[in-house]
Amino acid sequence: MSWINRIADGIEKAFSVVRKPLVPIPPILLIGEVYQRPGLSAIALASAIIKRLPEAGIETGVNNDGSPNKINQFIRIFCEQVVQELKDNALVTCSILPGTINSVGRGANECGPVVVTSSNTVPINIRGILQ
Repeated sequence: MSWINRIADGIEKAFSVVRKPLVPIPPILLIGEVYQRPGLSAIALASAIIKRLPEAGIETGVNNDGSPNKINQFIRIFCEQVVQELKDNALVTCSILPGTINSVGRGANECGPVVVTSSNTVPINIRGILQ
């Protein structure tokens, strides 16, 4: 195992994210899940790619003459730019189905107590920030 693989393993462990299958998550659980995710990391992405380069027969260690491996540098720069582009320009749009938002209001007026119930009747689009 080359030194770069050992470094890649260490970086991967430091930034490891537990991968879960894409299944619908109940909204109340989603709130807790969101805060457990570390966000996009160019270094973690580059580390994962460099670690797998030997599968394609690409050397990841230092060149024979002792110079730095240009492929590793390219992968790091590429990942940094992709992550930056996603963070700066990606758009996250979510939809809320009709009947999803329900509310109850209580109050009073000169005639006495008033209770109001409401629900959204049309789909709603919301925007978020990709992190």
